[in-house]
This record gives sequence, C-alpha cells and structure tokens, in this order.
Amino acid sequence: MASTPLRPMAASLAKYPIPIELIAALYRASEGEFGRLVSTMPEYGRARIAAYCTERERLQPLALKLASTCEEATLIKAAGAETGADLFAQSRAGLEH
Repeated sequence: MASTPLRPMAASLAKYPIPIELIAALYRASEGEFGRLVSTMPEYGRARIAAYCTERERLQPLALKLASTCEEATLIKAAGAETGADLFAQSRAGLEH
C-alpha cells in the first residue's frame, strides 16, 4: 500500500510538538471532560491533533472525535487535502439522517 504525501508524518509534526500528556488526557476523557478540554483549544490545534492521531490505529476514534469539532477547511490545512477531507467526511458519517 503506497503512502500518500498529503498525510502528515510524525517528523513533520515535530516542528510543532503535541504533548503526549494531552493526547492521553483526551483519549481517556469522558464526554464531559473531553468537551471541557477541547473548548479551550483553538480549532487548528484540534485539527492538528486529529491529523496526528490518524497515523495510529488505536487513536482513530480520537481522531474522528476531534475532527468532528473542526471545519473541513481547517482539517485540510492541518492534514492535507486528501486526509483532511477524509477526516471531515468520516467524522460526520452517520450523523446526518
């Protein structure tokens, strides 16, 4: 399976490190705690963490949960065109009836 150059890699995110403690707190948070944690974060920060989490299978649910709080344009800016659009669509799948 060929990797896409539009998908951010850990090396590219090293320029703007994401504290592992924050990811752990978001991963373990209840709905109320999650809402409280993300309410103080800028949208682009949430989108970057979502992009980072897409690279780790066990963090996929967290990626989608964070992506659901972001606009599509922000996800595309943070994750690249293909990955950002996929994150946006997947995070909203099943929400529209």
